[in-house]
Amino acid sequence: MNDSRRQPAREPLSASEQEEHWHLSQIRQRPSRLSAKPIGSVVRRLMAQSGYGQTQVSQQLAELWQSAAGDALAGLTRPGKLSRGVLLVLVSDSATLQELTFQKRKILSKLQQAAPQFNIRDLKPRVERID
Repeated sequence: MNDSRRQPAREPLSASEQEEHWHLSQIRQRPSRLSAKPIGSVVRRLMAQSGYGQTQVSQQLAELWQSAAGDALAGLTRPGKLSRGVLLVLVSDSATLQELTFQKRKILSKLQQAAPQFNIRDLKPRVERID
């Protein structure tokens, strides 16, 4: 019986060709660690690593604090770190600390209305030298 679909006979491979096939079969393809990522996620990661995002937030808080605290109080205080809804406020002396304590509710209310995205729930004043 003659089968017309039969593959033609292959010629035997030379020793060097056999060795090359063997070496190629030993190479395992590793999955690439490089893959396409959305540009937005890359930019966010770079901003976080460089600290630019924190600098930008600090600048926004400083401007917000100036308007909420008023010129007199803002001149003697500086907003510090915002952590878990608590804004650290650096004050120059104990008299300013007491004045900030008296105006805390009013200032906190202004901050919450002006910037709800920061979710500021409390102010924590601390006496520290302000440059």
